Order: sequence, then C-alpha cells, then structure tokens
Amino acid sequence: MNATDKSGVVQISKQGPPSVLEYTNEIVGNPGNNQVLIRQKAIALNFVDVMFRNGTFPLNHFPATIGVEAAGVVEAVGTGVSEWAVGDRVGYYFALGAYAEKRLINKDQLIKLPDDISFDQAASLMAKGLTARMLVKQAYAVRPGDVVLVHAAAGGVGSLVSRWAKSLGAVVIGTVGNASKKALAESQGIDLVIALDSQDLAEQVGSITNGLGVDAVFDGVGKATFSKSAPLVKRNGHIVLYGNASGSPQIDADFLASKNITLIRPSVGEYLPDKHSLDFAVGELFEAVRTGVFGDIKPIIYSLSEVFRAHDDLEATRTTGSVILHP
Repeated sequence: MNATDKSGVVQISKQGPPSVLEYTNEIVGNPGNNQVLIRQKAIALNFVDVMFRNGTFPLNHFPATIGVEAAGVVEAVGTGVSEWAVGDRVGYYFALGAYAEKRLINKDQLIKLPDDISFDQAASLMAKGLTARMLVKQAYAVRPGDVVLVHAAAGGVGSLVSRWAKSLGAVVIGTVGNASKKALAESQGIDLVIALDSQDLAEQVGSITNGLGVDAVFDGVGKATFSKSAPLVKRNGHIVLYGNASGSPQIDADFLASKNITLIRPSVGEYLPDKHSLDFAVGELFEAVRTGVFGDIKPIIYSLSEVFRAHDDLEATRTTGSVILHP
C-alpha cells in the first residue's frame, strides 16, 4: 500500500455517544514538510478519547479523527525530516488523530521505540506510563515507608501508579469500583484492595494505618472519591488530583487548610516541557518495563473497526488495565 491508497480510519461527524464513531476509509496522502507517514501497529484507548468524543473537549472541525496515542513504523518522510527514516519504530503519546491505520504526524511528536519494547507495550504504556511516572516521582515523590491510597487501582493509570509506588517502597492501598476487580488489583502486589461498592473506605484504611491515615492520595476519579478520601489524609499530607472520570469534585479548601494538606493538580505537559525532559522520562519508563516494575503487560485488544464497542466497555468500566486497538 502506498500513501495514495485508502486506509482504515475512525471519524466522527459530531460529538456524542459511542454511536458517533464511524469506521471508514480515506486517502492519507504523502508527508509534507516536517511530516512523517506512519503505518500504525497498535493504538491506545485513553479516557481522554472519550472526552474528545463526547464533547467535554471541543473540536474545531468535522469530520474529526480522535485518539492521541499509538505506535508503528515509518513508511515515508517529508522534506526537512532528517531524524527519521523508513522502517524506524516509533510511538507518540499525545497527537490527535490516532484512530487510523496510517497517519501523518509532525516529526517532533515522535518517540523512538527500542527494539525490546513491542508496539503493544508502547501503545499500552506511553501516555499512562508517563502520567504514572509524573505522579509518583514528581507531583508527589513517593518515599520508602509512605502509605499511599490509589483510586481506580485496576485501571490503566491506577494499576501503573500502584505498581510503581510499590517498587519505590510504599505501602499501597488501592480502590476498585466493584468486587469483581479486586482479584486483578491484588495480583499487582497491592497491600490492601478496597471494593467501594461493598466496603467502607474509611474503616478499611483505618484498619491498615491504625487510624493514622495516608501520606498521599492519587485520585483520577474525582467527584465520586475525593470527598471520601480527603479526611483519610494525614496532617501535612498530599492529594494528587490528576483526573475527573466521575466529574469534577467539590473541594473544601478550608478543610484542606485546617490539616495543611497540599492539593496538587498536575498535567504531564508541565513536567515534560522540552525534548530533553521527555527523553529522560521515556528512558525511565522503558527501563521500568525491562526491570519488571509493571509485571507482564497484557492489554485488552479490540480491532480498530470495533472502536464503538471498546468505547462502550471503557465508559461502562467493563475494562481493566490498558486497552489498545489493532488496525
């Protein structure tokens, strides 16, 4: 297939429920100045994709191709591109337009994949793994002996945060939405897993901390969890609010101030402001893969043409860990 042949792509003509996702074919074209043409091997499904699809994040034009993360092989390079060559293994973690068999992308958005990192691993880990690294090493630097509470511990980011915090010497308490996900979270080496649909969060945390509370909370859920976990944080502790999967929480600033709790609302971009910092972070992430920090990475795989079902399952919390699409 060359650049002028049609290839599979998922587009939306308007924002809305999963039914707006349409699998079709289009001509990609040849790379222009500073562009690279990639044949994608694995495409990530992230919750941010849902937010682009449902209208939480606005889009400027339609039809639009969403998705922000994938890995694949360079098929062609445009003028002004000297860093990349045909056959290079590459990935990226935030460039809108990922739901496609082939795509054009700016050369500066690409990350080189080492030969020992598979396409599935890369698509499973780049965005989520860089987020996890930011959370446990920068937003709140986890120390040996810390007691940390990780919400959605069976999810894509939560599972990586739990494993990385554990590898840094922390006692990890994880929550899951329902009891059916407890076994998976427990298999990650988490010290205590709490099913929020059937167990009392405060009682369970109190039992493992002897009522002393936790040093830090990592919360990507938001509204459904924030007010329940804030009282469980020690004086001078930290809450790292990195997502709002259940909606934006009500924040009692006076309560936080009364216990001198630091609220951190980080974004990956602020911690990776340049190529040097990105390369360093990616190097640490891939080394964590090699040394087994994340265990055996087994993403849930859907066909790109099944993206409607993948989105539906993700929103219904039927998925665990990383989810990827195969073109």
